[in-house]
Amino acid sequence: MPIHEKSLIRPENLTTHEELVLDGVDVSGHWSTFIETRVVKDYNEDMQDEIAALPGGEHIHRCWQCGSCTNACTVNALNPDFNPRYWIYLIRMGYESELLRDKDIIWQCVSCNKCTYACPRDVFPEGVMKATAHWLEKKGHTEKSPSTHFDEVFTEQIVSTGKIEESRTMRRFFSRTGQALAQPWMIEMVKRMLRGLPVGMLTRMGLATLIAPKTNDWSKASAAIQEYIDEQHDKQVQALSLAELVETAKQDVAA
Repeated sequence: MPIHEKSLIRPENLTTHEELVLDGVDVSGHWSTFIETRVVKDYNEDMQDEIAALPGGEHIHRCWQCGSCTNACTVNALNPDFNPRYWIYLIRMGYESELLRDKDIIWQCVSCNKCTYACPRDVFPEGVMKATAHWLEKKGHTEKSPSTHFDEVFTEQIVSTGKIEESRTMRRFFSRTGQALAQPWMIEMVKRMLRGLPVGMLTRMGLATLIAPKTNDWSKASAAIQEYIDEQHDKQVQALSLAELVETAKQDVAA
């Protein structure tokens, strides 16, 4: 389904003639606004399959472009350039170069899931946005986003100990993203905790941060979870690698 909304056309792709007469009719000014002819040189017919192979992207093929996701989107209300419907369209059409023009804002999805509740086709748009952000990282188009760093730190802690220690998670997240630990909001939160929590609870929290206790008999569960993570990673790498091999073969044949 083609999209022709002017808001989705890049300004550099629009041309307006200040003075233009066609067949004796004066169409000067905004009446003569034309979309520049373009040639897609890096069409990627496997892009939908690549993103569908990543967690959250499995049902992207169901989308029928109704726009409910974008209409409900929390981020779109603040930034109209954040447009899940349009990006899903680009992915399904294989317009990789067009998608890459928005690569620096796709990761900004806040996972509010309003789009998922609104979607009549169970596409799971929130998952597609995360899958697309991960696809951009895996293909080398973007650096790891802050949300990816947090996901990795959180997962590593669960696999290692079977517990969630907020302070340890935050410290590692700040370290990996190059942020200072002494954030103003963090200092204020600690002050309020010191004033409001019992001494015994504060002591246990401090010890847990230093010792990193594990869930009892966690080793087998940890090994099983890590095995599953490795299997999924291998599948994702295979999906992306196969697509790249197919594209390389096509280029070789054309040459």
